[in-house]
Amino acid sequence: MKLNEFKKINEKTRRKRICRGIGSGKGKTGGRGMKGQKSRTGVSINGFEGGQMPLHMRMPKHGFKSKSKMRKTILKTDFINQLLEKKIISDKAKLDINQIMNLSKASKNSYIKFLFGKKLEKSVSIQAHAVSASALKEFKRAGGEVNIIKFKKEPSIKSDDVKKKPLKEKKVSNDSDKKTLTPKATSTEKKKAKNQKAVSSRSEKKKVSPKDSKNKPSKKT
Repeated sequence: MKLNEFKKINEKTRRKRICRGIGSGKGKTGGRGMKGQKSRTGVSINGFEGGQMPLHMRMPKHGFKSKSKMRKTILKTDFINQLLEKKIISDKAKLDINQIMNLSKASKNSYIKFLFGKKLEKSVSIQAHAVSASALKEFKRAGGEVNIIKFKKEPSIKSDDVKKKPLKEKKVSNDSDKKTLTPKATSTEKKKAKNQKAVSSRSEKKKVSPKDSKNKPSKKT
């Protein structure tokens, strides 16, 4: 043990200052090596392990997002009081499940449940998929009723099920003389017609009318 080897109890090791000359030990390259991707700045591939299968892919998969998941919409008795204050519904009103979904702006195929919030001001009867015990007592105290119905999911409409509209037929002009539409002649048919006309004209030129022998002048011997 020497005097120069004593250290303070609360003394912390200072951070090594890099890139401060070759004699410092971490001078020229600053502990990053010569070249390569990791010696440059701005390079950090999260989860990369040099080409081997990374940890987040080695771990087993867990769970999934179900397409047929039931969406819950929780409503309180305050919602009924707000509708009464805004005069959207009146006293002793009866709300079915579709009306509640429209008023609460719930998504399609949502499971509606009522909870107790504040005391009801007036009697209202509702339909719901589930109701808490305290909310049920509050509806009965106010003079209303709660009809609990079974949750049924509406099937989604596929694009194949939608009937395609028939194509509209082209209307003919309302002229008095309606011309029948004839199919257009093709290029080969046009060429054949031209060739037939040329052949017929040539044959007509070759035909010469026979001259009567009587009209011919007799040669004198």
